[in-house]
Amino acid sequence: MKQKLTAVIFALTITVSCAPSREKQTLEFWHFWTDPQAKPVIEHVVGKFEQDNPGWKVNLTDLTWTDGHQKIVVAFGAGKPPDLLELGSDWIAEFAFSGALAELNYDTSGMLLVNNAVLDGKIYGRPWFVDSRVLYYNLDLFERASAKAPSDWMELEQVCAKISSLGDGIAGFAANSNEPHRLYKKFLPFLWSAGGDISCGTDICLETEPMHRSLEYYARLVRAGRIDSQKNLEDAFIEGKIGVIMSGGWLLQRLEKLKPPFGFRLETMVPEDSTKKGISFAGGEFLVIPAKSSKKEMAQKLMALLTGSEYGRILCDSVGFGFPPYRHIAPTDSNRTVLFNQLQNSRIAPLHPQWVYIEQIIENMVEAVMLGKMSSAQAIAAAQKKIADVRDH
Repeated sequence: MKQKLTAVIFALTITVSCAPSREKQTLEFWHFWTDPQAKPVIEHVVGKFEQDNPGWKVNLTDLTWTDGHQKIVVAFGAGKPPDLLELGSDWIAEFAFSGALAELNYDTSGMLLVNNAVLDGKIYGRPWFVDSRVLYYNLDLFERASAKAPSDWMELEQVCAKISSLGDGIAGFAANSNEPHRLYKKFLPFLWSAGGDISCGTDICLETEPMHRSLEYYARLVRAGRIDSQKNLEDAFIEGKIGVIMSGGWLLQRLEKLKPPFGFRLETMVPEDSTKKGISFAGGEFLVIPAKSSKKEMAQKLMALLTGSEYGRILCDSVGFGFPPYRHIAPTDSNRTVLFNQLQNSRIAPLHPQWVYIEQIIENMVEAVMLGKMSSAQAIAAAQKKIADVRDH
């Protein structure tokens, strides 16, 4: 048996060595899906692409959310970007405005959050994985506090205050500390749900009546809550110590896995006025093609395969949350239906070329009011001045 196996290997070696060599063309793909559940899915799709396109090989480069943005900036600055690249939904404008991304042409009908990649009527990215934020209620704490599900801001504030009054380290509301890229996503839904916005044309305008109103409300809500990091707040919710938290589908995944000893429910964002709908923050991952890529046609083929509904669903199933960016792929599970429905009433970060830097100013403004360091008027004025400085430089 050993002699036969040796003979087969020898024959294969001769065959390969005698075959005419053909150097494969390489497609560079940078992505952030490095967790052990998702990465095999990406590798499987890449393998399918290579099988369907003989002579092509995809080089996968893993990025992290810690320093991935900086690596991307350096690559574009050096004129050596990849052929296909994953970007967070709030990074597209930064690179599109600078001319670093290629214009795309694909059928956007029935797709979610496509507008996040559209600038001046041109498409610069394709949504890959989308999710929103909703409210999670600890139903046991609601019952102990004799509270019912709130229908507007006033009722939400009252519910959180009642739950906080239970004592024993229990907080009514989970308030994010000033973690980069997080706090603004929790505050802007309140501004939007109050009928406000921070975009005014191509500029950022903070000194509006809805901004003052929502910022002051958010500070009051925080007083009936706990200020901490997102992870610590989610851990505390799972431990039964928080009544209301805003989070995405990843928290639902943890709750289903850990099965805490209390009832919980997901609800869409509470509006300021019960006659209107609450608006939440939506985000996700997009695929883009750098303008300097010489292999745009093949990059777009790989992009279409990765973002198709079949593999999009497999990717979401592998990580346990999120949705493919298609309106027709609605979930049947009641909790995930809440998340999916909220996506229909969600917004994205402003399409501003310097948003990555402006968002930190927004978060510092919110934190200053949350902690009582400034009044809303003082914090808003200071933030508006800093944004003007960023814009002018």
